[in-house]
Amino acid sequence: MMNEDQKDTNASEDLGKNVRLYLEKRIQLFTISIAEQFSLIAAQSFQKIIGTMILSSGLLFLWLAVAFFLGDLFQNTALGFLIASIPLFLSGVVFANTSSKKLTERIQAELVSKVMDGLEESLRLSVKEKLDQEENSEKE
Repeated sequence: MMNEDQKDTNASEDLGKNVRLYLEKRIQLFTISIAEQFSLIAAQSFQKIIGTMILSSGLLFLWLAVAFFLGDLFQNTALGFLIASIPLFLSGVVFANTSSKKLTERIQAELVSKVMDGLEESLRLSVKEKLDQEENSEKE
């Protein structure tokens, strides 16, 4: 009788330890999944920023060439730079006055999508593991 109570206590302690261990591992998997998604987005963003900077540098040199060309054309370098700066000034005003809601929404949607994909993947893995465990327990 005492032996059965002791077995029940040991079994419930083992079950509690297993549940706690399972929850800890699920939290770790979730944390790793989110960190992986953030790092992927950061890497992609970094690549886009570097590409944009290189493209901007090329456009800067092109604009300088246009400004010098206009300066030679009008025989006044300052006038060439003034004329070349007008489109930049106008586009700067337009970009400054428009909001970046679309960019923000796109980044948020991408982040949420990647996190949800990671969660779905981890859920599929956990269901597969559970089915594998059930099959193994049936075989024994």
